[in-house]
Amino acid sequence: MSNDDNHGSSSCPRKFTSLYIANLDAQVSEEMLFLMFSDFGKVIRSVLAKDFRGESRGFAFIEFESADSAGRAMLHMDGRLIGQKILCVQRTPKVEDGRDI
Repeated sequence: MSNDDNHGSSSCPRKFTSLYIANLDAQVSEEMLFLMFSDFGKVIRSVLAKDFRGESRGFAFIEFESADSAGRAMLHMDGRLIGQKILCVQRTPKVEDGRDI
């Protein structure tokens, strides 16, 4: 069996560059989100989900240039208290342009 066929390969989880951030405090702006996560590497895109009034829906997506940056951000930001809420940060497939969140 080759490494490509091995589903338990340790290299699989390191391929992600996008993160899903849940349980965001309503006071966290797009700018704050970008600044918090840019400490871990170059952020290509950040998307804060908003309702029809333009208010935060409590979740966001961040896409990094590298998988290493995404991994560091997930490691350091998951479980961190920001405002009045504890963040939940998980890896996610790349967010597509024009996709409705």
